[in-house]
Amino acid sequence: MAAGLRLLLAGLFWSQFRVEFAASPPPSPAPVRCALLEGEGRGGGLPGGGKARPALLRFGGDAETPPEPGPEPEVTFSVSDPWGALTPLGVPPRAPPSCELNPTNPQTVSAPWSRPLHPDARSPQAAGGQWWVAAVGTPQYSATALLQGGTGTEGTITAAVSLAVLTNTPTLRVRVGSPTHLHCAFAAPPSPFILEWRHQSRGAGRVLLAYDSSTARAPRTTPGAELLLGTRDGDGVTAVTLRLVRPSPGDEGTYICSVFLPHGHTQTVLQLDVFEPPKVTLSPKNLVVTPGTSAELQCHVSGFYPLDVTVTWQHRAGGSGPSRSPRDTVMDSWTSGHRQAADGTYSRTAAARLIPARPQHHGDVYSCVVTHTALAKPMRVSVRLLLAAARPEEETKVTSPPKNKIPLKYLQTPQNSPFSFQCLAEITVTSTPALSTSALNKEFFTQKCSVSVWWCPHKPDLGVGGRELGAN
Repeated sequence: MAAGLRLLLAGLFWSQFRVEFAASPPPSPAPVRCALLEGEGRGGGLPGGGKARPALLRFGGDAETPPEPGPEPEVTFSVSDPWGALTPLGVPPRAPPSCELNPTNPQTVSAPWSRPLHPDARSPQAAGGQWWVAAVGTPQYSATALLQGGTGTEGTITAAVSLAVLTNTPTLRVRVGSPTHLHCAFAAPPSPFILEWRHQSRGAGRVLLAYDSSTARAPRTTPGAELLLGTRDGDGVTAVTLRLVRPSPGDEGTYICSVFLPHGHTQTVLQLDVFEPPKVTLSPKNLVVTPGTSAELQCHVSGFYPLDVTVTWQHRAGGSGPSRSPRDTVMDSWTSGHRQAADGTYSRTAAARLIPARPQHHGDVYSCVVTHTALAKPMRVSVRLLLAAARPEEETKVTSPPKNKIPLKYLQTPQNSPFSFQCLAEITVTSTPALSTSALNKEFFTQKCSVSVWWCPHKPDLGVGGRELGAN
């Protein structure tokens, strides 16, 4: 019942689609301007050399569709694309694609790990005719097609796509550890095929994954790389997407998706960029400085990729006004070298030693500003300098003693055992605002003992009722 309902809904959708298609047919693909190279390509969709001649690719036979402005083509290719592998490139609103044509000679599979797909283990000479490799693409889509030439008139060549390898992710940018799909698909007549995914980075290359459809086995695999093999759909397109489970900086680079058929092979190229934004911490978190002493700030930048990162210091006098370079308040600054973690990300530390604190420095704000390609805007971490006064015991007084006094004789403590006692009071400290705190009330003690009061400068987050301080 449910399966029948799904089929019925699919049929209704298809009927509606066909009605809409008949009422409003899609626009004809626009012609694509190409550079036709006279030298033979290196095969597999790699560009060749030689002098370039202006050429034009037309799809679907609509000769009235005007091409993009450009030089007059010396040769026009009338291309039959039964799978629509190249036509998305010429359909608005995509930008005009880049295009390059190379003469080529179809070759049988040459992968060392696989047997030849063609029975004679040679290039199928029976195919005959002229062959070209067309490499076309936009930032959102690219395809490499093997074209077989047919008859034609002067200045016009008919050609048919015999194999096309395409991707809708020619460039990818992913975070470290975020699973990603490198899309690849190919269009061709039904036949056995061999697939190879290769990774190239910093001048070195390796085969990540290989698959042979004739045996339904993968003779080459790599941990963390998975093949998402799609079945051939009604358009004759087969998906051969590569999934990276947890990409790391080492996975950055160029990926080549190659498809081998009995009559030839071609490939498409993808670029993967890996990034990770930095984490920024500033120490100390609370910057309390005694007059006449200096302090050191350290900005720790960690877990970022790629390598390039910029760390600068900014200073805002009194916590207001514009931020400026702290040239007048920093004695020295330094930056460590890059340190690389096991996951391939980097870290580094920047430090700044401040000049001895003066009364006018109270409330100054220092900021560590980090710029990195993985950040949409610079990251800023700040700390406020608070000036601490001296601790003159004679200038500290209790102005609001507690109402309830507990004589010491009522406290049950073992003989010769240390003890502590706290009560709420309000103290006033010279050269700093008044603040509420807990302190020891000396009136409670009837025997000789030592009392110390700890205090700190006024902070906006201290509420009425004060904070606890200790004594010994």
